[in-house]
Amino acid sequence: MAIIKTIELFKDKNHLILIAAIPFKELKDIVVFTQRNTSDWSDDKSKLDGSQYYQRPINFERIRNIKRYIKESIFATEQNDHVLFPSSTILSFDFDDTILESNETVKDLIIPTEKESCLIVDGQHRMKAMMELYDEYIESQSNTIQANKILDYKFNCTILVGYDLWEQAQIFADVNFNQKPVDRSLYFDIFGSAPKDGKNEKFNNLYVSHELGKFLNSSDKSPLKGFVKDFNSKDGFYSQSFFTQNLVRLLGSRGAWNNIIEDYKLGDLSQGLHKKLPKVFVAYFNVIKETFPDYWPKGNKKENATLLVKTTSMGALLRLLGRINELYLLGLYPKKDKVDIVEQSIKDIENIFREIFLQFNPKTDTGKNLAEKLFGEKSQYKGGGSAGLQSKLYRELAESIGIPTQKGNNS
Repeated sequence: MAIIKTIELFKDKNHLILIAAIPFKELKDIVVFTQRNTSDWSDDKSKLDGSQYYQRPINFERIRNIKRYIKESIFATEQNDHVLFPSSTILSFDFDDTILESNETVKDLIIPTEKESCLIVDGQHRMKAMMELYDEYIESQSNTIQANKILDYKFNCTILVGYDLWEQAQIFADVNFNQKPVDRSLYFDIFGSAPKDGKNEKFNNLYVSHELGKFLNSSDKSPLKGFVKDFNSKDGFYSQSFFTQNLVRLLGSRGAWNNIIEDYKLGDLSQGLHKKLPKVFVAYFNVIKETFPDYWPKGNKKENATLLVKTTSMGALLRLLGRINELYLLGLYPKKDKVDIVEQSIKDIENIFREIFLQFNPKTDTGKNLAEKLFGEKSQYKGGGSAGLQSKLYRELAESIGIPTQKGNNS
């Protein structure tokens, strides 16, 4: 675990921007390469839905040129003080609360060690070139001195904390249009439509997810109001980045509500199915709140946090909501009639979810025991919010409400 010094460049309610010099050796095992089509660079393609990312497919000729440039620069002398890439490599992390504990401009940052925990917003080519070069020297065992020089090279980094995928895409587009001479067709690759009069076109799942997340965190109608971390007051339970990325999965090409995005692209932006989607989430979490009253937070202060509203549980609950919707829409939910949930009134939707979670009725001993097992003090899910724990909790919740699952299956 490495700790590096960073300088705070910007902070508002939900976002933080830091700058730092980060050695390649601290990044090589945690960065994830993405593009709008699932990337061959990812070690586990099943984790990535390429439609949710904004990077363009990689230019391998450009990588070869960068590798040659690195060789001619960093290996020219015995010194290790070359600035190969004066512009920043822009990275996005989803940190825990430790980064917020200091109010100083200079902050100590704990670099995460979990694989694929760092998204590259801008600078994939230089990172990939450095990795390929390093691997070549390691495999050939021809020159460990040069391999070590690569390991010690420090990237000039701008670090985005709490930025969701839509906001990252906006930054990526801004960097590439306003600071570099890039073909404007890139905008189409990112946002799914051609730019008009310099204005952002908002025809994709990133934007809808972003707006849905903002509504759920700010509306008085939402039981999740104030649950996104506030980087000034340090209130809230999870980052905007985490929340929106989970919503993106539900609205992506393989998501439970991918039809809503297609309707959104073709229809009137002031109407359409996307306007009906918030009531489903409000109804769902209203029922979660009343079903697990002893585990729902009494407020949105950090000290009010419970396991039920931390990343492990929220990730599992959002995934479960998507699965419930899919099964109802197809008429495959066990012992239930076919229903398009989004077309129902909020009261009818709440009644659907109440019936689904009847086994967890807090007025019964069975319900109390089940809730305590999942969300109580001795819960096995009290560890960090890893994807593995989220999947395990999702499967246990699904099976508890009669949805069969199979370990390793995405269902």
